[in-house]
Amino acid sequence: MANQNRYSFIHAVIFMAGMVMLQSCLPEHKVAKTFIDSPHMINLLVNPPAMVFKFNHKGEAIEDFDSLKPIIQDSLLWTNSRYMQYMNDSVLLENYMNNFIEGLRLNGFNVYLNTAIDSFSTEKPQSYVLDVSQVQLDEYLYPLEDEDSFLDTIYIKKFKLNAVDFSCWLNLGKAGSASGKKTTLYATNTAYDTFDGRFFNDPFSGTVRYKYNIDTLKTKDIYEMATYLGTKHAGYVYDFFLNQYIARNLPEGVRMDDYYHYNRSRKNLVPANEDRFEILGAK
Repeated sequence: MANQNRYSFIHAVIFMAGMVMLQSCLPEHKVAKTFIDSPHMINLLVNPPAMVFKFNHKGEAIEDFDSLKPIIQDSLLWTNSRYMQYMNDSVLLENYMNNFIEGLRLNGFNVYLNTAIDSFSTEKPQSYVLDVSQVQLDEYLYPLEDEDSFLDTIYIKKFKLNAVDFSCWLNLGKAGSASGKKTTLYATNTAYDTFDGRFFNDPFSGTVRYKYNIDTLKTKDIYEMATYLGTKHAGYVYDFFLNQYIARNLPEGVRMDDYYHYNRSRKNLVPANEDRFEILGAK
């Protein structure tokens, strides 16, 4: 029996190795390798946003909220926000943009800022304007429900966690293009209260109780999220150009099966799944 398990393991390893080799031979991977290995030298003129849009959606926490006039609702939402009224636009954008620009450069882009626009040539074939057109924070309560069963009885515990969405819209267009056509790229990420909880049968009382711990989200966590997403979105920009290149250079009759992400630290190409920009279209 031990030998059978050993041989099954060996066969599994051989099968997985074969799958990796097969994946590396896919047309998309071959074309992607050309892009990754080439000194493509894409020039980006990056324009940051002027402000951060901040909204609080915790109307359910305000008494008789729905009966109030919109102007009063807006005022109460702001003054009762746990995070939005305390977030500093300058610090948030500095955290995001500094890491975004650094990440673009680490991914091989030539990055120009509007302060160096005189040295940015619109006549080069690989020159683009990248406008970070909007950064938005949305604060709300995230409903969480946990359940378990003891002796055929189902127990349910409901919570509402603090959550903040960080959303970003970028407009990318060819520099000097007469059409002015731009592609809008979008991504959103969420930070929550850290939660850990479980039901347990109390042996002393014979009742089912619930034990939990919540580490409440703090403003510094939102600033740290902006820093992290700056680097991550720079990788998304690289992936966008990579996938555009793959789509244009596949052999005739071959279509892309996936949208790909290049993991620079591991030097491998993997399906991006949801870890990517959503392409909202061109305008």
